[in-house]
Amino acid sequence: MTDQHSPDRARHRPWWRWGLRGHLALAFATVALLPVLVLYGIARQHITNNARMRVEKTLELIADAQQRRINLEFRRLQEQARLIASRTQMRLSLDAYHHSGDPAHLETIQRILKDAINAISDVRGIWIQDESGRVVTHVIPTNSALTGDSLLTPPDRDAPVILRNLDGLAPEIWVLAPLILDGKPLGRLSLLISTDNLRKILSDFRSRDHGGETVLLLRDADARLFAFTATCAGLWEVTPKAVDPLNALLLQQSDTTHLAVSPAGLINAMRPLEIDQARVLVYTSLANIERFTQADRNLLLTVTVSLILLALFIAFFMARIIANPIRVLAEATQQLREGDFKVRVIEHPWGEFALLTQAFNETTAALNEHEAALQAEIDVRQEAEKKLAKLANTDALTGLCNRRHFLDMLYQRVERERRIASGGALLYLDLDEFKPINDQYGHDAGDATLCIVAERLRRAVRERDCVGRLGGDEFAVLLTDCEPGFEPEVVARRIADSLELPMMIKGHHLRISCSLGMADITPDLEPNTLLNQADAAMYRVKQSRQRPSSTTILRERTSSGAGSTVV
Repeated sequence: MTDQHSPDRARHRPWWRWGLRGHLALAFATVALLPVLVLYGIARQHITNNARMRVEKTLELIADAQQRRINLEFRRLQEQARLIASRTQMRLSLDAYHHSGDPAHLETIQRILKDAINAISDVRGIWIQDESGRVVTHVIPTNSALTGDSLLTPPDRDAPVILRNLDGLAPEIWVLAPLILDGKPLGRLSLLISTDNLRKILSDFRSRDHGGETVLLLRDADARLFAFTATCAGLWEVTPKAVDPLNALLLQQSDTTHLAVSPAGLINAMRPLEIDQARVLVYTSLANIERFTQADRNLLLTVTVSLILLALFIAFFMARIIANPIRVLAEATQQLREGDFKVRVIEHPWGEFALLTQAFNETTAALNEHEAALQAEIDVRQEAEKKLAKLANTDALTGLCNRRHFLDMLYQRVERERRIASGGALLYLDLDEFKPINDQYGHDAGDATLCIVAERLRRAVRERDCVGRLGGDEFAVLLTDCEPGFEPEVVARRIADSLELPMMIKGHHLRISCSLGMADITPDLEPNTLLNQADAAMYRVKQSRQRPSSTTILRERTSSGAGSTVV
């Protein structure tokens, strides 16, 4: 058997919700967008690679230039030391001092050193040592900070260039030159030079985006590694304790001279220097390259987004043109499926759609005719079914519920009472003095009396209460869904009083009364038991053969505790 709800469930699925237009648009968009996205990825990667190649080439050039300039600076300092050490008069005076010990020779040496120190702007002091390393004399500029440190001793090493004060923010350079007279060594000359010129060299080409920053790597006499830059940080010791990416990069550096990339994303180029264990390193970061190419990538992104929007617009436009006739037919078919046989579509003037729309309109016209004929037959059948149902459930004379239907209603409401416990009662009544009316005035008068009794019973109860004729002159009233404070006895009195009113039957004023029994509906009672209790209560009234002038309500208790009332 075909599931009638399966098309409804299919429409709620995302795949079916798109429809033909969505699928066509998706197909067109996919065909158009895939090349655009692939080209975007290729172009973006090309921009990044080109920028990285330019930066790497720039770093190589800067590293070579800085290596050459720093080596030239150290050579210049050594040349200055050799130039001062080449003063003949100073060497003669030093040799004479070694032989005679005359202080006048020291004065001559100091005068020569003062003349030399005034010609050098960045010198911090000049020391003369003998062959044993003992300081013979020294000269310090008057404006030097070393005035209070005049007993400073030059390093006892043979290297031509030695860096000093690496633990401070202002390192200094020792430049040593031998003193020789006629092939005889007299000692050595030591110049203490500031690093101002060296700092200026390091500050050149300082651009993190377009080249990088220069770092000078130095080692002191204890082989500790120091880094010197032109930034405010100045000089610092490179130790494993620091967590800076640059510090990690400097710790990993060896004597290699090729370009490298650190795990922290720093691209660097390193070159060795002529002085002992010194190197120069130029570096930048991959993040800087990303910022350097941001403008190009933004332009590429703008162009790509524009192409994507254009492709999407064209895709949806083409999908609409192709799918719109099919959509109209689908909507019309849905209306036809829902029972609208008068639906029509505009017939297209071209292609297969013209034949399809024409066939659809002809089909709906034929279905409309068949539907009208079928609806007429259905109306006749439904009317017949209503009449049959009414005949099966109602009493033909009074229009009340017949015995079978009343018992069905009783069973249903008693079962409902078990769940919600809303309270109620069953009234069972029998007409008194009804047989004399039939015998004296005929069965027509008796039937008229029963119809009047049925009408008075309907008016005496609520619309939701059930009234039925159980047979002959016996009636029953089922009171359920009672609000708090509702008294079934009041309804019983109202029924008894209304039935005692005079009736006009065939020109005669007739009176009739009833015997009425009542049983309370409780959740523990079965329908048959409830009906038997009400019937028993009614027969007790019948057997009393009393006709009181007023209605009397007597309530009794059964053995189960259910209440029954005799009126």
